[in-house]
Amino acid sequence: MVKKRLFSWTLALLLPLFAALPALANPIEEHAVDAALFHVYRAVVFAAAQADGWLYPRWAPGINGGLGGPLFTFYSPLIYFLMTVFHAVGVPFALTWRLVVALTFMAASLGAFGLGLALFRRADIALAGAALYVFSPYLLRVLFELGSPQGIAVAFFPLVLWSLWAVAERPDGLRLMLAAAAWGALFLIHNATALLVLPVVVLFLAFIALKMGSRGFAAAVVAIVAGLMLVSFFLIPFAAERQFVQLERAARQDWTSPVTNPVPLRELFSWPQFMDTGLGNNAIGQTVGPLPLLIFPLTLAVMLQGKRQWLWADWLWVGGLLLWGVFILWMQTASATPVWRTIAPLSLMQYLNFRWRLLASLGVVMTVATGYLLTAIHCYRVSLLAGLVVVVAIVLAMPLLYPQLLPFYEDLSPSLSLSDILPFTLRTGLSDLSGFGELLPHWRTVPFTPEEADRIAQSPVSNLPEGGRVLHWERRTGYLEAELETPTAFQGAFHALYFPGWVGYLDGEWQPLQPAEGGGYILMDVPAGRHTVLLKYEGTTAQRVGDGLSGITVAVLLTLAALWRRPVQNPFEAAYLRPRWWVAGLLVGLAALKTFWLDPHTTFLRHHSTCGSIHGAQAQVDVWFGETLHLCGYAVSSDHAAPGEEVSVTFWWEIAHPVERGANSFVHLIGPTVNPATGTPLWGQEDKQMGINWWRPGGLYRDTYTFRVAPDAPPGEYWLEVGWWDPETQQRYPPRIVAGEGVSLSEWDSLLVGTVIIP
Repeated sequence: MVKKRLFSWTLALLLPLFAALPALANPIEEHAVDAALFHVYRAVVFAAAQADGWLYPRWAPGINGGLGGPLFTFYSPLIYFLMTVFHAVGVPFALTWRLVVALTFMAASLGAFGLGLALFRRADIALAGAALYVFSPYLLRVLFELGSPQGIAVAFFPLVLWSLWAVAERPDGLRLMLAAAAWGALFLIHNATALLVLPVVVLFLAFIALKMGSRGFAAAVVAIVAGLMLVSFFLIPFAAERQFVQLERAARQDWTSPVTNPVPLRELFSWPQFMDTGLGNNAIGQTVGPLPLLIFPLTLAVMLQGKRQWLWADWLWVGGLLLWGVFILWMQTASATPVWRTIAPLSLMQYLNFRWRLLASLGVVMTVATGYLLTAIHCYRVSLLAGLVVVVAIVLAMPLLYPQLLPFYEDLSPSLSLSDILPFTLRTGLSDLSGFGELLPHWRTVPFTPEEADRIAQSPVSNLPEGGRVLHWERRTGYLEAELETPTAFQGAFHALYFPGWVGYLDGEWQPLQPAEGGGYILMDVPAGRHTVLLKYEGTTAQRVGDGLSGITVAVLLTLAALWRRPVQNPFEAAYLRPRWWVAGLLVGLAALKTFWLDPHTTFLRHHSTCGSIHGAQAQVDVWFGETLHLCGYAVSSDHAAPGEEVSVTFWWEIAHPVERGANSFVHLIGPTVNPATGTPLWGQEDKQMGINWWRPGGLYRDTYTFRVAPDAPPGEYWLEVGWWDPETQQRYPPRIVAGEGVSLSEWDSLLVGTVIIP
């Protein structure tokens, strides 16, 4: 039994190698947008604050023009703790992200496997569930394409459910402590994900109550409450002080709004698409793959057919999960837009500013549904079917396991340090290391500039009276001290961002502080003469209450773990796999072969396009827009469309040289008559703000426009028109045709690329 158990867990550990090895072998931190622009830099800031003596730095140095900010009061800090631990033993910050992601895949597999064993008592079924979980397109997208801690939280979720099951099944102090720590850790990894998976947690608690009775249910609930108290040091300040930052900014952009960004059904359930070695903007996309369309109905059919054999607990658990899975999938589609429009005014939208966030628990739904489906089959072929599920999950994911082909965002130096933070934030406009400026104190309303950053670096105060002198000053994390000499009294605007928790002292005496509107500096009255001004971030009442509750909870849980013990017993009985160590060797060998030979030396499972030969293009052209943008080819979804139908046009572009700012583009459907609704011949269009400043020469960039033909469009032949214009100068980029059949110049400095017949 020991050998079988060891072999089964070894397979669960090796299974994610197909994803973990590419994560380690490639610069995924430069090809995932959030990792490249935020998380690696945040880890640098986090480590710098720790070097200043802050174990948990609620105030972050180096950001906001050098003023610092309350970044880690509002963004879950656990990932940065882990990255700084790796850095402390000599790993460069960029590589720490790779290690975190590789370990995340392993944690996802082990957690899903453990949960499957707990629920189904069969290692083969548990391994099938682990494969579906690890290689789900959603998890791969969030970790590889987005580079978000949300993916780490999603990967960690099965461990949370497993720990709750364990404490409910056999309550004791150690299991209670571990379950509480797991639930609390989910909030510290990504607090929004912890909220989004609550419906599944509630279903699981109901399942535990029916399956194990009130004692097991009470133990699980106590673990959840203890987990929340354990992370009070983060949750209470977050809730109490969120009013002082600009979280509403996260839902202002059109491209982040779930109201206007549904996922077409054909994309939601599409087969994973091959990436292209010639493209600079490959994407995993918003697909969840076709497996939910197969597994959900089959599981429901098996439940209905064998309904007498199913307990009420199983009906509630599996049936509830299936309903939740169908609901979150439906919420991705256009038919759910009225619901999104209804809930858009709610503060909840700060967590749901992307529809895909709701898919955080889909992997658990798939894993549990597949487990019950295989369990209900009751035939000697279950192991074979479970093995087939493992193979299918890996094979379907194979085209997505090329993180090095995703868009490049930032060159992250191995020697990255705090001195690199300020130039990066000024260059990108990400002053507070958040995507929308949502973590800026709300007293700061103007953007930071290099000139202001220079003034902040050169002086502790912005308005010293004429004749005044700064005799000495020092700045470090959450600390600004200055010795001043001033001929007149003045209200000093000191170079630190006002925020609750800052305390001011003048010659050792406490002084009141207030914010400077617009700039957000700390204002403090300074009398004439020679004085020492000290500003310290000492924290708030909410922070001290949270710290106290967390400390008390740690002490109670440790005491219970030491005193409330049960005799050590063997793990639960389960049907483990018979050891076949060649299978483990085969997994390692195949994963290594793909990562270290097939990926770098072949185009296995990939397309290879060039400007002269584009996979998927219907027409190859040679057209320049200005002296920068080069159109190499295009494809139209159909040359016939009925009124009200959608038309898609895809273009493949090159850029001749890097540019400093983005540009706007459009595709118009030009009709033979004037549209009375617009007073123009436009009968359909899509406009975009294009980040061509992120494009790099040498790669193709695929760009798709989808619009709906006007419902009252009259019959006739319509032209498709594409163009570009500069948002600052309002000037269009004039097209110049070098070669290409079927394209022509329009009279509006744009290009006509084909026709669509409206019957």
